[in-house]
Amino acid sequence: MLHTLMKDYLHESETKSKGAVPRDLFGRITESVDDVPVQVEKSEWAVADQPERLARKYKFDGTSTRNWFLRELLEDEGNNGHHGKITITGDEVMIEVWTHEVDAITELDIEYAGRCDDIYGDVALLGELGYGY
Repeated sequence: MLHTLMKDYLHESETKSKGAVPRDLFGRITESVDDVPVQVEKSEWAVADQPERLARKYKFDGTSTRNWFLRELLEDEGNNGHHGKITITGDEVMIEVWTHEVDAITELDIEYAGRCDDIYGDVALLGELGYGY
């Protein structure tokens, strides 16, 4: 009985989706990226050369927010054992990261960049809500 119910359900779902989503000869979905409701966010990180590295500049409204970001970032670096080059100019922080052993970008660097963005987003949101470090 369960087999029959599942077969009917799958057939019904397939029939509905075939009308709504374009498919090729083999039944694979052929919709374009523009048709998908979720889009990938454009990265603010750039790839620089010599050595190949990820780089991004973060801007802050003031030194207290900048320092809060730096404290969180340095704590994260200590916890994860992967460190970037941090350059501070006024209320701007430039971060460059690459794996020194291979002078190139590795998965560790991509993860590091993601954590930087998360920390920046958290500090910005909490700062807007009136929290401080």
